[in-house]
Amino acid sequence: MVENILRLFRENKILSVEELKEKLNIESAKEFVALIKKIGRLEERMIITQLPNEKFLYTKEKIQAEGIIKVHAKGFAFVYSDILGIEIYIPKGYTQNAMTGDKVLVTIDNVNKNEKNISGIVQKIVERNTKYTVGTLTNAKFFSFVKSDDKNISKYIKIENSKNFNLDDGYKVLVEITYYSKTSFEDHQGIIIKTLGHKDDPGMDILSTIHKHAIPNEFPVEVEEEIKTISEDIKFDDRYIDCTQEMVVTIDGDDAKDLDDAISVVKTKKGYKLKVFIADVSHYVEENSFLDQEAARRGCSVYLVDRVVPMLPRKLSNNICSLNPHVLRYTICCDMEFNERGYIDSYDIYPALIKSKGRLSYKKVNEVYENSKETIKEYKPYISMLKSALELSKKIRENRQRRGAIDFDKDESKVLVDESGNVLDIVLRERGTAEKLIEDFMLSANEVIGEHFYWMQVPFIYRIHEEPKVQKLKQFFDIAANFGYRTKGNIEKVEPYMLSNMLQKFKGEVIESMLSTILLRTMNQARYSTSNIGHFALATKYYTHFTSPIRRYPDLLVHRMIRKYLFVGDVKENTLEHYSEILPKLAESSSEYEKRAVDCEREVDRIKKCEYMCKYQEKRFKGVVSGITSFGIFITLENTIEGLAHIKTMKDDYYVYDEKNMLLIGTHNKKVYRLGDEVIVKVDNVDIDNQEIDFKILKHKSLVNKK
Repeated sequence: MVENILRLFRENKILSVEELKEKLNIESAKEFVALIKKIGRLEERMIITQLPNEKFLYTKEKIQAEGIIKVHAKGFAFVYSDILGIEIYIPKGYTQNAMTGDKVLVTIDNVNKNEKNISGIVQKIVERNTKYTVGTLTNAKFFSFVKSDDKNISKYIKIENSKNFNLDDGYKVLVEITYYSKTSFEDHQGIIIKTLGHKDDPGMDILSTIHKHAIPNEFPVEVEEEIKTISEDIKFDDRYIDCTQEMVVTIDGDDAKDLDDAISVVKTKKGYKLKVFIADVSHYVEENSFLDQEAARRGCSVYLVDRVVPMLPRKLSNNICSLNPHVLRYTICCDMEFNERGYIDSYDIYPALIKSKGRLSYKKVNEVYENSKETIKEYKPYISMLKSALELSKKIRENRQRRGAIDFDKDESKVLVDESGNVLDIVLRERGTAEKLIEDFMLSANEVIGEHFYWMQVPFIYRIHEEPKVQKLKQFFDIAANFGYRTKGNIEKVEPYMLSNMLQKFKGEVIESMLSTILLRTMNQARYSTSNIGHFALATKYYTHFTSPIRRYPDLLVHRMIRKYLFVGDVKENTLEHYSEILPKLAESSSEYEKRAVDCEREVDRIKKCEYMCKYQEKRFKGVVSGITSFGIFITLENTIEGLAHIKTMKDDYYVYDEKNMLLIGTHNKKVYRLGDEVIVKVDNVDIDNQEIDFKILKHKSLVNKK
């Protein structure tokens, strides 16, 4: 058996006990016990070693693996290998000048059995991830160079064609890197592809960030030509059910322009009838057209503080597809019958022609629910429907909470800017009753569509969310326990209701925002997939994205499949094979482009928050300790701006970091900084280039719950 085990390890390099059992055709309990003993002896002899993922790695020979590298600012890096399913630590000086995102070949050179750490050396860079970058130009006597905005590109880029552009210092340019330096003594080389403008021009910071994240900002000529051929005339069509006489309305933010969802709610004898109408973008965007290819390349619209980078040209997104009031629009309807308790009894999915009876705003619908007499008078035609909608929404939400769905009701900020992009203010973004109502209705429609096509057993795209990693959860529960909040149940087999109940325990407490943020960080990122494994946070087995085809490509795909499978009735073998072939790659790219958009949106927010804090260097702010590290304390202000009070600035004592309990403890005065403590701070420094804010703590007050 030992020889067979060693042979399998030499061939596969990494194996689990179950994989060994299967490959050795072990069936009896006696043979399985013998296998476990042999594995134990091989581990004792350091021939194999167990990894954090429970698999065993063959350590008798040097093992090489490819993976994507992530380089830390301090020079060390990590490489994740999909094949081995492990993360490999790369010490500083052994990265071969690789940059974050590059595919590299790594040789594993050390496995620490006690700490289960795996380290290695980058042998070569297989594929560069960064080909283009945005940076600021500086002219020297004989040449010009660019300092990239990308933190991962620390070296200057020597420009080969700067004379062709005749630019002054300070211009922002898009550069193609033509040569990557192979030593620490030389620079990269590149050519200017495009001039963006001077770094001090209005809006240049945001435009640079868009290009930095490689987000397509202009539509190709082919798309512009194709969009001209689309008629704006919308006529009655026998293929669409006529719903133009129904009380259908949109409810959106005041500044929304792409209105892709509308609702109709009617109280019935048995309960409620909810119709969710979604703009039928698939009517206009045909598969493999230039429009479709560009939408897939963008993946989603990107919403920034002063602009939107749309997935579709504005002729579609803001006009023909947008469900504007009092005009005919093609839609796809998810028609749901709810009983008195708020559960769905039946549903139908069909193409519908609508004419919205009003463009309602979140603000004014919230005022209606707050009994504002003036707004109630203005919204008189809609009051009956809004009342029924609120009743149904509450029941849907209660049912979702009952099944254990996790609701991260966190404060979010909104950056207000003037026409030049200068920050006016940063305010909390409201999530009132109207916002939650629309969310409830859209979630219901997404669940219905997801379940329907799951049981049809056809190729489909789902929105999935895996359960969190146990190690991360343990850290959260340890932190929560320090505040007196404990949970029942086995976190090795965590259920959504356990985390939902925990959120309820500290709801309304001063540490609510901080603890819910830590819990949120334990969560995996939701993504798109052709395999339906359910949505952990929503505590549902079936979920997809159906409700935003104007701004999300997966929703457009879902609409296209609804049309193909349901409306046309085409479930032929070649159709199913076609979608089986194209969907996995589109699901992966859509997830990737969604992350790209979120990263860009967050970076722009950080830039604007830094600009805002530059104006208030002497002002005092109240904040809460939201993170503690060995190098300082992270503090979040009431307007959600986060900054760091570096330990070097805390000169009243020498502080020691207690990692287990996440504390900073003064060695002389015994002052203790804990998560959730209240502090008064002032701005010490603002670094807009790196989007970092440094605070100086002026006052400190412990608000730890005594229980």
